[in-house]
Amino acid sequence: MSAETLATQAAALTCLAGLAVGRPNLPAAYITVSGHTPGEVSVQPAGPSAVEAWREALGVDPEQLVADRIGDQPSLEFTATAYGIKFSVYTTYTPARVPAEGAS
Repeated sequence: MSAETLATQAAALTCLAGLAVGRPNLPAAYITVSGHTPGEVSVQPAGPSAVEAWREALGVDPEQLVADRIGDQPSLEFTATAYGIKFSVYTTYTPARVPAEGAS
């Protein structure tokens, strides 16, 4: 279903505005709201700790986090409905490297 007007996306936009005001320390993210899926929001924060902050803000159980891969990169992601909006939250990251024993 495609939105014919911006008003069709109002619920998602209002939800995002409410999160911005109610949780001002929530990490910024690349966010998309599409006219093709007006009740869905895609959120791409900068890293795993930011995904965790979004998980907490949306009241999503930790068990819903999925460690996966997007292309060649590891990812951390979850999909959940909160405030009547479907959120897809994900990030890719470069894993920390631990020096080999004896290396300095």
